[in-house]
Amino acid sequence: MLSAKAPGKLILSGEHSVVYGAPAIAVAVNHYVTATFSPSDTDTLIITSSVLGQSRRTLVQLEHLVAHLDQRFERFLLGELAVQDVLQTPHDLLYYTALQSDSLPSGTVTIHSDIPTGAGMGSSAAVIAALLQLFQSSSCAQQRDDKKPEFFQKVKYCERLQHGRGSAIDAAAVTYGGVLKVQADKVTPLPLELGDGWYHFHTGTPCCSTGETVAAVRAKFSHRTDLWQQFAKITQAFEANIKQPSRLGSAMRANHQLLQEIGVVPAPVSALIAQIESMGGAAKICGAGAHQGETAGQVLVYFPEQNSETLSAQLGVCLTPLQQQLNGAHRG
Repeated sequence: MLSAKAPGKLILSGEHSVVYGAPAIAVAVNHYVTATFSPSDTDTLIITSSVLGQSRRTLVQLEHLVAHLDQRFERFLLGELAVQDVLQTPHDLLYYTALQSDSLPSGTVTIHSDIPTGAGMGSSAAVIAALLQLFQSSSCAQQRDDKKPEFFQKVKYCERLQHGRGSAIDAAAVTYGGVLKVQADKVTPLPLELGDGWYHFHTGTPCCSTGETVAAVRAKFSHRTDLWQQFAKITQAFEANIKQPSRLGSAMRANHQLLQEIGVVPAPVSALIAQIESMGGAAKICGAGAHQGETAGQVLVYFPEQNSETLSAQLGVCLTPLQQQLNGAHRG
């Protein structure tokens, strides 16, 4: 039996703007997707997911799936399909990823995830990375530094079916681990340890997907180069001041204001963030957020020298201390 795992991630600065060429900073965290594979002599690939349930398809049924989904993605690029219609079943992305191997695998894949879906924590990228680790050759699976750029591109390529014209940040975080900066397809690992004072909490799964929200923002704001330049300046300030609490809080508050301007922070989430700011902390959504509904996935909180239990009680939410994960996807 083979096994592999990949971490989730949180965006520290630069969500949405990274799609338009601005830098973004993310951190891999200790929430994981774990995948195992038991080969068999059958002509069937069974995938069981703790989130999606079970699906089974024969290798004959899978023979043309990659070409079929590639064609549907091209139709999305041409404006003939919405991003949420590229994949026809929830398991399509999992089979598509498994089929990136050199030969059609048969057997049973079991996927377990403790990363909330639709929460801005890169659950899709983590699933893809874990599956790719299972089915690539042993030499590539060691995740040597010289192999990581190639692996990153494979994760990003598969993930496009889920998120459309999304950024590379999820693929980068699950590949490299640690803290990293992403700009376009350039990934720069940052030798940083965030330390204490970082928390996150889940506001609930958004009613719209990451791809839908990215598309909605693109429709309204893709021409606003001045806006994306403001995001870029905030990310640069964030990187420069990551060890200076007062300046870091200011950068996060400014980031939150810009995210509100592009309409991805629902009113109830905005009210919670305002409460955190009134107490002296800083907070922001740390993913795509949501362009409609009342929930927005994960919220990142920076509140040094405060007790998480006390803060949780005051806010009425369950704050989880952020635990940085240094390793990206790997076998075993």
